[in-house]
Amino acid sequence: MIYVEITPRFDVRAIVREAIEIPFVTLEGDITDLAGTMLAYLQTYINSHSQKSHTGNLANSMKIDYFSQKGGELPSRGWGIGHKLYLEVFAPYWYLINYGGSCFKGDYHFVPGFFDGKIFKYNPMIAEGKSLPSGVKGYIIPMHYIEASKDELDRQINQIILTSLKG
Repeated sequence: MIYVEITPRFDVRAIVREAIEIPFVTLEGDITDLAGTMLAYLQTYINSHSQKSHTGNLANSMKIDYFSQKGGELPSRGWGIGHKLYLEVFAPYWYLINYGGSCFKGDYHFVPGFFDGKIFKYNPMIAEGKSLPSGVKGYIIPMHYIEASKDELDRQINQIILTSLKG
């Protein structure tokens, strides 16, 4: 097997500065400012595409997460929306709403009996039992709010670059 390593001998920031004349600091600032716009877009998308009445909890659980990284030649700054650990606590159904899937609609009731492996043995003569679901399975149609937000982010970044080029 032959391995080839190519190491560019140029500065990407210099190319951006010279070729398209967008100061990197300006571009970075515009993209950082985009965080608030994207949060509003995401929350509006979720609320407007909900199929039934809802509390707004999922949309309100979306927060901007700013971060800085040091590594390489220069430090970088960035942001994200929808921190998974935060959502797991405050809106644990975020994944199901975005990607869809089956869910249970109903209550749990005490049923006397026990599990023998994966099979539940009903026995009305014993006091022990389990709380088992009684209801119907439903299906959540996927909303795809993550994908819609990524598409909108691409449009917004392209608009920032085009505006910067015209200026």
